[in-house]
Amino acid sequence: RRRMKHETSFFISIIRTVVVIKKIKREHNIFRHLPRALKQHNTMKAFLTAAVLLTSVSAQMVFDPELVSPVAAAAAMEAELLDGRSDPNADCFPERPRPVRNGQRNRFNLESLSAFCADANGVTYEWGSQNRINNADECAEFCVNGVPNDSLYDALRGFEYNCGSTACRCLYDQGSINSANSRSFRDSNYNNRSTKGRGSIKRLSGKRTTSFACYKRVGSELLEEDDVTSSLRGRN
Repeated sequence: RRRMKHETSFFISIIRTVVVIKKIKREHNIFRHLPRALKQHNTMKAFLTAAVLLTSVSAQMVFDPELVSPVAAAAAMEAELLDGRSDPNADCFPERPRPVRNGQRNRFNLESLSAFCADANGVTYEWGSQNRINNADECAEFCVNGVPNDSLYDALRGFEYNCGSTACRCLYDQGSINSANSRSFRDSNYNNRSTKGRGSIKRLSGKRTTSFACYKRVGSELLEEDDVTSSLRGRN
């Protein structure tokens, strides 16, 4: 009878584990980037490891109920999943990409995980896009080094990245892209008639209505050979 009681408690613990995992999946969108997780392994490995750990804790609770409570175990797992090291967004949206071009390190800052970049008047920018970009680091690298035109490099205001569709948009002032330099991109909005943004990124548009994240180009620094001194060229 005692063994049956332990087995029953074990199955109850397993059920609790599944419920907690489903709750975290639903509330924190843990499988949002499942295709990339399967490709890169990191996110899936973190999730499966956390699931196994919680299952192990649940099993321990059967033999030592005072060791830890189900609530504490669930809270510990949720905290670990929400920690930056286990966050499914961490690999996709690094906060500060720093690609280098011609000895200059370009600095980008994450402004929002769900919004379009906009100028001081709230107007979104002219963009040229490329697909199959794995994360925001690669998007920054594409906008800085994948677009060879120097005038576009100088005019770059920032970029937008969509992790789900792997789409990367390099952002420019209105009139920067034309039929000649647009060949660097898979698609562009330069030839539609809508007004485009101008100047530095100051605001956000469409907050929480888009899967695009907004990154602002905040400056660049000249790398010296010994990488000790640098000169900063800010963006207005």
